[in-house]
Amino acid sequence: MSSSSYLLLFISLAIPCALGLILLLNKKNHTELYSEGVRNENDGHYDLALHNYEDALSEIRKHNLHDRFSEKITQRIKILRTTIDYEKNFQHGQTQPATPKRVGMSEMI
Repeated sequence: MSSSSYLLLFISLAIPCALGLILLLNKKNHTELYSEGVRNENDGHYDLALHNYEDALSEIRKHNLHDRFSEKITQRIKILRTTIDYEKNFQHGQTQPATPKRVGMSEMI
């Protein structure tokens, strides 16, 4: 084999390995997704937090890690969905501000 064929073989192996390494390093693990979800929840961004928790739970399930942490995330998701539903119902119920009816003296007698 000539040196150019070795070079071509090296490049053809190096590029996929480098791409795989870059993708692996840029991918967030479940603990980072969970902590980002906690930050979003504390900031009041419940939809983003729900998305982060669901992503963390899918990462745990993908790696077959069924432990207490996945149960904790599942409970957080349930609570967050309830909170989001409550806020939506509260906002829809408050479309018209309640104004007290004025009662005059003639109506009181």
